[in-house]
Amino acid sequence: MSRWLPLYLRSRRVPAALAASAGAVAVVATAWSVLAEDGPVGTGLAVLTVALAAAPLAPTLSGTDPALEKTAALPWPPRRIAHLVVCAAIVVGMLAAARIVGADFGPAEVLLRNAAGLIGLTALGTALAGAGNAWQLPLSWAAVGCFVAAPGGPEWRQAALWMVQEPDNRVAAVTAATFALAGLVAYAVRVGPPVSAAEAPMEQ
Repeated sequence: MSRWLPLYLRSRRVPAALAASAGAVAVVATAWSVLAEDGPVGTGLAVLTVALAAAPLAPTLSGTDPALEKTAALPWPPRRIAHLVVCAAIVVGMLAAARIVGADFGPAEVLLRNAAGLIGLTALGTALAGAGNAWQLPLSWAAVGCFVAAPGGPEWRQAALWMVQEPDNRVAAVTAATFALAGLVAYAVRVGPPVSAAEAPMEQ
């Protein structure tokens, strides 16, 4: 295990992804603490920051050679699920740690809901379109929520804008949980669409 983990992290480009995620959160948190008034970060900006923290982690969901995952001695699904859980925990941890510099991105339950839903969407995108394109849907959805940061309304609207809903909103919680579960299942059984050996380098 001690030898496998560093190789796994390096092959998935995890150090670079973590640096990019931390950098995104740090830029927003520092700008807010310096330029904005006291108080929590606006809902729209908080939602967008969660997505910006999650987006760099998308490429870590596939390795340099997809064919290797079919020949590993140990089963991949448990490791893939663990990878997603750790990604969500990292995003929540970074955003929670930003309170040290005075940037409050919202209650822990909202951060966990949004991070879990966005990581689930990223995993679902990886299974359907490959890790290289997996960040597009979560980030686009969060951008819409950023500009239309108005909670409430009919249930269909609460589901569509699930990231900006109040902490106790049941529709938002169910929507995020659905995305998280769908992503876990899809990614556990499939990293992405089949690619030829010649196309594999272009997927990175």
